[in-house]
Amino acid sequence: MRCIFCKQDSSSSRSVEHIMPESIGSKRRVLPRGVVCDKCNNYFAREIEGPVLSHPSMRNIRAWHQVPNKRGKIPALQGNIGGTDIAVGFRRGRDGKLEIEPEKQRNQEHVTAEWKAGLPNGFIFIVDMAPPKREMSRFLCKMAMETVAELLTHNEGGTEAMVDESYFDNIRTYVRYGNNLTEWPYSQRRIYPDTTLMRHPDTKKWVPVGFGCTVFSTKRFETLFVFCLYGIEFVLNVGGPSIRGYEEWLEDHGYISPMVERLGCRLVTEGEGKSQRHYLHGDFNLQNGFAFDERHGYRP
Repeated sequence: MRCIFCKQDSSSSRSVEHIMPESIGSKRRVLPRGVVCDKCNNYFAREIEGPVLSHPSMRNIRAWHQVPNKRGKIPALQGNIGGTDIAVGFRRGRDGKLEIEPEKQRNQEHVTAEWKAGLPNGFIFIVDMAPPKREMSRFLCKMAMETVAELLTHNEGGTEAMVDESYFDNIRTYVRYGNNLTEWPYSQRRIYPDTTLMRHPDTKKWVPVGFGCTVFSTKRFETLFVFCLYGIEFVLNVGGPSIRGYEEWLEDHGYISPMVERLGCRLVTEGEGKSQRHYLHGDFNLQNGFAFDERHGYRP
């Protein structure tokens, strides 16, 4: 068996590769041992997932939605004292009370002074998805490669053909080494409010719509990858650094989402004003998406 990224023998590898990181709550989408070797697994955790997941943008999304990391710890919401660059963290203490503490202990006196003065500057917390472009693109490309591999594990021969397929050489090199291209563009947009709820597939209770990913096809027979995180949709082209095919796909289909309407789901809004609520109806069946592609002649 060979690793889909470095192409080296991975028969003895023991790492469990999560397609979407555990730190965003993903537990089920994992690849068989050896699809990604131990060395690449460690590299991704350190050089790709680490910088993205620890960035204030991603960290605050996880903190806002109370998503624990793989060790069970929920990150603090990161902000600053208004008008300064003094970083503070907003978290729930062990006693259940909310507390604001400096990110660096040496700034404790500034936080204390702000409280004592009656918050003249205030504490500013921004929850917005604005990760560093290059790091985010490599993060998305890594998940894209592994999503394709996940599909191939169900075929005879598994992922071995993917290792020698030149179609994947650009993206695999960009992910593993980052020395062949300066950027790999991706689309980013909000497709539903971050408070949107869906039916849990097991309990059937209404729960926040968290994350998901899949691949889909275009009329150019391109393979595109889509990842959604609390209503923010990211899309890139697995075959090369261009999203023109996705822009055409959006135009052709009235700007629906490949992760919502393409899968047979729909967004329903109920109520008005402060009582307004948003729900996604449907079961997010990936087979519905592949049927959509075939119905439109997107699968060769």
